[in-house]
Amino acid sequence: MSLLQFFKSSKSGGSASVAKERLQILVAHERLNRSGHDFLPAMKQDILRVVEKYFQVADNTISVRLDTDGDCSTLEVNVQLPENS
Repeated sequence: MSLLQFFKSSKSGGSASVAKERLQILVAHERLNRSGHDFLPAMKQDILRVVEKYFQVADNTISVRLDTDGDCSTLEVNVQLPENS
């Protein structure tokens, strides 16, 4: 089956399963084309701005890490809050 035939509609299976399969292919394609985790510094700054609405924190008290293990990615966010919060 070619990639173009896969995206053609077929009568077998429900439309939800076809949409799910198409989404899985698109996500896998995006993961392959991504050259690194360039969004992490921007995400860290966004999180810092949100936390600063409620607490006074320094930039070095927030860490953002993305671990990829096969087909599973884990986003870890650690925020060290001040002790007298």
